[in-house]
Amino acid sequence: MKAKFNAVDVLVILIILALLAFGGYKMFFVNRGVAAQNGEIEYQILVEKVRIPTAEAFQEGQVVRDVQNNTVLGKIVKKEVTPYQEAVPTADGRMVLAAVPEKYNVLLTLRSGAVVSENNVMVGSVEVKIGAQVKIKTSLASSTGVIYGLKIISK
Repeated sequence: MKAKFNAVDVLVILIILALLAFGGYKMFFVNRGVAAQNGEIEYQILVEKVRIPTAEAFQEGQVVRDVQNNTVLGKIVKKEVTPYQEAVPTADGRMVLAAVPEKYNVLLTLRSGAVVSENNVMVGSVEVKIGAQVKIKTSLASSTGVIYGLKIISK
């Protein structure tokens, strides 16, 4: 009895092999970043020009995640809410800062384990650099912010 293979059989075998290879890659390579965390960092994310419900939704103790890939970015250890201000001209031609009604800035301080190297700081698959824009979410809120400060606590 001879075994005959047709194009469908070969395609099914190739799909099974690809799924096995992908599973092995995920198991042995992708999750190594979590195990390779060699430090702890504290960094700040500035979320500007939000309404008070959004400002109140961010709470200390909440876990913050990246919107795009759901990576845990850290836990909120401190939150500061200040009125949002814009430059406005005065009658005599000067520019002064004036508070914008019902708009606030929220400065979130996050603490997280990280992979700290000579070239970069990684929290999961997200590179943490001052000035970088991040889209963040918690269980109650979602917003876009800018990484405002970074301090390496331990390495």
